Amino acid sequence: MTRTRLHLIVTAMALVAFALGAAPGYAGNEAERDTEVTYHEHVLPIMQENCQTCHRPSGANISGLIAPMSFMDYQETRPWARAIARKVESREMPPWFASAPKGVFENERGLTDDEIDTIVRWVEAGAPAGDLADAPPARQWAEEANDGWTLGTPDFVVKMPEPYLVADDIYDINITFYAELTEDIMSEDTWVKGWEFRVGGNQITHHMCSSVIEPGAFVPATAVEDEGADVAGSELLSCVAEGGEADMLPEGFGVLLKTGSSVSFNMHYHKEPAEGSAAWSDPEIGFFVADEPVKYKVINDTLYNRGFEIPPNHPNYRIGSSRVLEKDTLVLTYWPHAHLRATASRYTAIYPDGTEELLLDVPHYDQSWQVTYKYKEPKLLPKGTRIDVDFWYDNSPERASRRNFNPNRFVGYGPRTDDEMSLGFIGYAEIDDVETLPTTNDN
Repeated sequence: MTRTRLHLIVTAMALVAFALGAAPGYAGNEAERDTEVTYHEHVLPIMQENCQTCHRPSGANISGLIAPMSFMDYQETRPWARAIARKVESREMPPWFASAPKGVFENERGLTDDEIDTIVRWVEAGAPAGDLADAPPARQWAEEANDGWTLGTPDFVVKMPEPYLVADDIYDINITFYAELTEDIMSEDTWVKGWEFRVGGNQITHHMCSSVIEPGAFVPATAVEDEGADVAGSELLSCVAEGGEADMLPEGFGVLLKTGSSVSFNMHYHKEPAEGSAAWSDPEIGFFVADEPVKYKVINDTLYNRGFEIPPNHPNYRIGSSRVLEKDTLVLTYWPHAHLRATASRYTAIYPDGTEELLLDVPHYDQSWQVTYKYKEPKLLPKGTRIDVDFWYDNSPERASRRNFNPNRFVGYGPRTDDEMSLGFIGYAEIDDVETLPTTNDN
């Protein structure tokens, strides 16, 4: 029998089997799809794992920044069923704005095809509740047992000197406060492995940054109203904005805090000015002491461009910046930061031999949900590598109508929310001897 004839016979048999409902795997899949999908048995476990981190009723998550509705139980979730199905089918939720590389970031979010299918089938069935006895136990959140801290109870906490009132008439303000690490807070020089920012129980904080200022350096006695008002001798600790999450550094990595140094609270507040709109802010930073020897000092820095002007009504304007690494470097994190007009961001490595590698591609940047992309394993970039950071901006009337800005002006770098920024944050450690490195990823 010829191969062609055999192929035709097999194909015909498969078609007959399919028509009779007996194709291999077909009956089983159909039976599976005929199974009633209920909230408590099938949907709630997906929500617990992928949605409730943000969709909770309090401000004790995501540095005080929360999603606009809670999905903790059936009563809260049911009214949003169709909207949930649309968002997960389009893969807009859970929020993950990077398209590449896949599988290298520890905080990568996303549902499987089966999980999406489960939610869609539940909605198509009328979003039934099912039996409460089928529900998994309620998820336990670390902050419930740790006074609101998501990483556990800090070893010590640094607060602003006093709470700050963002007055009724304030629309947009950048202001920096300073606090000394006195001996009663930290009795000796200390390596920390992590920190967590809490913005202070309000929903008007655009971002919060902090830097560490060397002992003996000049520190203003009062708050300074200026964007990034840090002083000579300061090193950026990190920033948090909408969508940001705290995280511990990998084992062997840390930041040194010296007794007598100071930390800054660089706060950007943004709200609509109106009578009764005033809000108090009382931010704090919880620090976690390294319990293992620290081999690599972590640096948080930015690749930036402040010399640009986006033309009026331009729909796709690119801004770039670059830096050449002076030492072999272990990269831990990327955090692209821009404002309302930004639509995309990309980090690229150009190696000393001229080859290129895509480090991070964010084709759907969203200023209202600013993810820090954290490697599962540190990424080794050799000395002489050039890192390019590019942003794209849409200053068109169409986007302006959705994001509430003026598209009819040139837009340059500025601290206000309706100005723009092009900041490619990067967390890394420089190394002197690559031969002593542990195995790192080859992503």
